[in-house]
Amino acid sequence: MKGFLVKDFCMLAGQKKLFILYIFLMAFMSYTMGSSFIISYFPMIATLLAFSTITYDSFDNGMAFIMTMPGARKNYANSKYLLSLIMVALSWVAALVMQFVSMTIKKETFDTFDLLGQDLLYLPIFLIICSIIIPVVLKFGAEKGRIIMIIIFGIAALIVFAGIKLKQSNDLNIGFDVKAFISSIESISPFIIAAGLAAVALIIMFISMIISNSIMHKKEY
Repeated sequence: MKGFLVKDFCMLAGQKKLFILYIFLMAFMSYTMGSSFIISYFPMIATLLAFSTITYDSFDNGMAFIMTMPGARKNYANSKYLLSLIMVALSWVAALVMQFVSMTIKKETFDTFDLLGQDLLYLPIFLIICSIIIPVVLKFGAEKGRIIMIIIFGIAALIVFAGIKLKQSNDLNIGFDVKAFISSIESISPFIIAAGLAAVALIIMFISMIISNSIMHKKEY
């Protein structure tokens, strides 16, 4: 697995100019569009970059060569999960630093403890997204996987949009008090919610790894 990770990071290092561009873009957007925006956008970009390594592996019949390496079928899928974890974690930390710097420069008032709790909610969400997308890309290939990726991010955006509209609605009647329900959730500590989401994310990732490894063992190259 170490060899696959080294290969992927060397591959990503070839895109260092793109990384630098992203960092400047994120710094600019965190200042102009709101500091909370970057904490969700930067990890999403990092996730896409991690998935791009599967696309590069497929070029020029590359997977057929990779599968000749010892333990390739056993370790290839697991290395992609580990790569995604590392990329999401590093990008989240970078985004967190940019967020605090931006809010400090703009002299915004914020509670560090509460803000950190809210930002932690994004980590398990992106891990769940990775757990859904990796087996899809391994099964159907990079092109179809990219389409499904866009659909998944679109659905996630719609869910967030629907949640905002539900919170803002004054006369919505669906059998229970929506605002009271949302208020009860908001009253829970974000650290508790993040811990619960993390447990769910780990279960989903474990199941996803089993599926991905099964796909790799059955797939012919």
